[in-house]
Formats: sequence, C-alpha cells, structure tokens
Amino acid sequence: MSRLKRFAWFIAGLTAVALVVTLGTENRAIAQAVRAALVRNQDEPGRNPYFETRGDSVCASGACSLTFSAVPAGQRLVVTFVSTGYSSFAPPPSFVILETPNKHVQWFQTFQTDSTSSYMSSPVVAYYEAGETPVLLCGVAGGSSGLSGTLSGYYISLP
Repeated sequence: MSRLKRFAWFIAGLTAVALVVTLGTENRAIAQAVRAALVRNQDEPGRNPYFETRGDSVCASGACSLTFSAVPAGQRLVVTFVSTGYSSFAPPPSFVILETPNKHVQWFQTFQTDSTSSYMSSPVVAYYEAGETPVLLCGVAGGSSGLSGTLSGYYISLP
C-alpha cells in the first residue's frame, strides 16, 4: 500500500508542477500579446491628411510654375492626387509637370475645354522629404496666366 501512496503523491506533484508551468507561461504570452498591440500606426493616410491649393502662378519666358509649401521637419509628404486648371488669353497648355527635388518629373496631359481653358486631374505617387517643396510647371505661349493647382495626399511622421 505504501507503494501506491508514493505513486499517488508523485502524480499529484507532477500535476502541480505542470499547472504552475502552464499558468506562468500563459501569463507571459498574454502580456506579450498586449505589448504587441500597442504600436504606432504612423503610415495611416487618414491620420495626417494633406491638401493644398495654389492659384498664384509665376510665369516667365513661356513657362508657369506653382510652388507649394515646404514639408515640415520630421515629416515625409506623399502626394497621391494632382489637379490643375488654366484660364488665360493665350492658348492653354497641353501638359502639366509635377517636379520632385531630385528632378524626377511626371507629365500629365491636360484637357482643353475651349480656346483659352484647360484642366487636368490625375492620381499620382510622389514623395517629398522635410524641407522640400512640390512644384507644378506648364508651358504657355505668352499672355497672362491663370494657372491654379491642387495637391492632396498625406504626411508620414518620421522616427
């Protein structure tokens, strides 16, 4: 009978040890899962939206440009949409260019509405770092300019 008692105590001890180990590791796993859920979602486009419209174009020697605000420190600007409108006494431009600081350009075809007006609206992906400024350019054949442009997208907070 003493052998049976020792075996029962042995099984009870193993069960207690297994219970302690299981509870200890489950708490640690739950704590790790809670910590993992506390992350910063800095790339969410809706967190820091960007929208800017300019209508004060500068025209010289057949070209007009719109310079937008510089990107704030600690931010990266992602431009996702661009649109322009043009009305003037001169023939309207047939294309518009979005320029990035590293001189990468994206060309957009404009749509002429009449002999003096055109517009353009298009999705785009362009990146600007802190301190850099987006620029829209178009060529015109003289006369006064009425170029206006809008950029939209979002900011990403840099670490």
